[in-house]
Amino acid sequence: MARANIRLVVLVAVAAIVFSAPLIAARNAQPFVNRREESEVACCVGSAGQLLQDHEGRNRWAYNHRGGFRAVGAGYNLDDNPEERRKELEEALSLDYDKVYKGEIFLDELQISELLILDAKRALRRAEKNVERFSELCCSLRAVFADIQHTAGSADKFPRDDLDKFIEKAASEDYENAAEELKRTKWCSERRNRGRCCHNFDFVKQGCSKQQGSWHVVSELIESLTLLNKVVPSKGGF
Repeated sequence: MARANIRLVVLVAVAAIVFSAPLIAARNAQPFVNRREESEVACCVGSAGQLLQDHEGRNRWAYNHRGGFRAVGAGYNLDDNPEERRKELEEALSLDYDKVYKGEIFLDELQISELLILDAKRALRRAEKNVERFSELCCSLRAVFADIQHTAGSADKFPRDDLDKFIEKAASEDYENAAEELKRTKWCSERRNRGRCCHNFDFVKQGCSKQQGSWHVVSELIESLTLLNKVVPSKGGF
């Protein structure tokens, strides 16, 4: 019991760093508007990260992703801006990018979670550039947009132009029709995205009904702790 309590304290501390560090850095170096945007991204990292993990799994070894790129962890794209990824691996995790890429070394569970959090934040930022009234959406919907954005790799735009109607309906809180528009997109029709599409369809159709008031902030903290505490041994890929 004592060991479990110590681990929980450690996880809470890590989560506090995850949520507060970007905000502190932004406060010292960026104008108010940017600080607010960073805060809005950080508060939905739990939902976005969990959705990415649900769709990508957790892989300790580098593998050939079905999207045509080299990946590790929960779909962490090693071919997306290699220099940026090299810097993240070396500075954040003290790992050699080349050795990870070649499958000479593997990640532990905490390292997988740390990369997942970085990827979730990246996907949320990229999606924010493409979605009208993104900051007004609840975390479950932002997570769906981040998941779609994640499949686009390094592109700062959604993978298919026909997502415009889906974005419009979601932004106007017409969730049932937004879900139907999502099903009609070319993105959903692609074989590699069909499982994602079905799962995301359910998320969109539920809308924000489960995230009223300030409770979603607590929920996000719990989900982030779950990501950091997740232990699902895995090797291989898609």
